Amino acid sequence: MVDSGTLMVIAVVMAVYFVGMIAVSWMGRKYGKNFDDFISAGRNCTTIMIIGSAVGSHIGNGFVVGGAASGAAIGIAGAWYGLGCAISYLVMALTINHVIYKLGYISVPEILESRYGEKWTSVIFSVTTALSYIANIAAQLMAGKALFEALGFNGTVGVWIIAVVVLAYSCISGLWGAAATSVIQVSIIIVGLIVTTIVILSKGAMGVVTDAVAAGTVPSTYFDIMVEGLPAILITCVPISLAALCEQCTVQRIVSARTEKVAFWGLILSFIIMIPCALMPAFIGMYGNVLYNDTSNSVFFSVALDVLPTLASAVLIAAVVAAIMSTIDTMFVAFSTIMLHNIYRGMINPNASEKTLQTGDFICHVALCVVSAVVALQFTSILDLLWQMYNFCSACVFAPFIGGLFWKRGTAKGAIASAIVGFLYIALNMAGIIPTTTILSIFSFLPAAVAYVIVSLLDKSKAQEPPVAAE
Repeated sequence: MVDSGTLMVIAVVMAVYFVGMIAVSWMGRKYGKNFDDFISAGRNCTTIMIIGSAVGSHIGNGFVVGGAASGAAIGIAGAWYGLGCAISYLVMALTINHVIYKLGYISVPEILESRYGEKWTSVIFSVTTALSYIANIAAQLMAGKALFEALGFNGTVGVWIIAVVVLAYSCISGLWGAAATSVIQVSIIIVGLIVTTIVILSKGAMGVVTDAVAAGTVPSTYFDIMVEGLPAILITCVPISLAALCEQCTVQRIVSARTEKVAFWGLILSFIIMIPCALMPAFIGMYGNVLYNDTSNSVFFSVALDVLPTLASAVLIAAVVAAIMSTIDTMFVAFSTIMLHNIYRGMINPNASEKTLQTGDFICHVALCVVSAVVALQFTSILDLLWQMYNFCSACVFAPFIGGLFWKRGTAKGAIASAIVGFLYIALNMAGIIPTTTILSIFSFLPAAVAYVIVSLLDKSKAQEPPVAAE
């Protein structure tokens, strides 16, 4: 249990920090004067903001908190989730950035509808995305639970407190506010990771962990980054990259940039920044396991509280929690984009007023927040939940989206068949009816991709041309 003085410092720092983040978000109201600006940041994000949004979407939970827990359990190879997140941005920059930016659509459903000429593909994607966001936000809330448990408090209470705070936080300035505050969060977290790593190294962390390896108290492969083999690494990294290529937040992040070049370099620099950052939480977790015999999600916070000065640890913890909230905020905006911009305004009420859209936005946030909090309390591993979410997204959406962008023969019937097969495969796999194989774990989109190709080739209706980026 953390002493009362430390708890008081952490509480005060977090309160001041959150007020500061709300003030930054408030500054972004001019970029969210109407609903369209709210969900696209007024298309005014800078390179720094793209980096903040991209890195911030991972670095608060799975990357830092989950990465430390994974590092504590298996060693430096626990960094592969973070490395996979970094690689996804490199892939994104080199493949879809140009096409997505030039198309200019705010959402994936708009791209699908434009490509296939009907609305069912948009509806299917919307449902799939809603389910994936529940899992993703739940994983973010689990990191909040880990913090409260590290401080000696009830983790369930922590989940609901974070959920309520982020609900209020999310309604100020939309995507611009999420990106702007993420810049601050990411900067503090990276500095905190570097300082924490330097401090534990100065305390002899390398020798402590090495001695533990020699004594057999931790696995002999603790420093082997390839310990689980290439297939296991691909199982971690490939679904992340595939899901990222067809994810709603990805599209909004790219089109929110001031220029295509801003979006491109924001993604490339995010990749470069995240590579070394992925290794530090894993090593911090390794050190925490040796010292405290802790492989839980709380190990990162335990080390930070133990080795850093009270004020520094409080700022780092506040930044991690705020990054979690910014990530949830971004997903709230993406969820509202799909449900209100595409489904409600696009299909039900094209003349919806700004007041109606704002009310609907709040309702979407509340519903998503409550359901995600309930799910968060059912899982114990952040990375397991995130991995299942990435597999689900890549299985259901990757083939229709990427195939639609780059393959002329793809048809609407092929896209619908692909999404249905992907959904059924994941559902049956999770139920244990279809066994998990290495190939399908790496390429969970394969059954859906096969269905997409076969049905499209058999479909006699004329395929529409893929959307083409303007040169």
